[in-house]
Amino acid sequence: MADEQAGPGIGEGPAKAISVSLPEGTVRALRDSAGGRGVSAIVAAAVEEHLRNQAAHEYLAEYEQEHGAFTGEEKREAADVWARAEEREGQWREAG
Repeated sequence: MADEQAGPGIGEGPAKAISVSLPEGTVRALRDSAGGRGVSAIVAAAVEEHLRNQAAHEYLAEYEQEHGAFTGEEKREAADVWARAEEREGQWREAG
């Protein structure tokens, strides 16, 4: 799973410049959308979210391999918790 080396985790540490190729239309939409946040901030947030989702997926797969598949009830409970968290996040964003 995750490399146990010491160092910054996802979203931590100094910024590093890299080169990324994207379709022209995507770049145009990204620049239009970025506004004051800047393209780098949006790309960093999207990549960090992707990496965290990937890590969570790997963790859950490993957990199920060790402990068996989640039951339907466990999945429903997790979906309820997730829905409440997304609702609260939406309220925070609306509040500014």
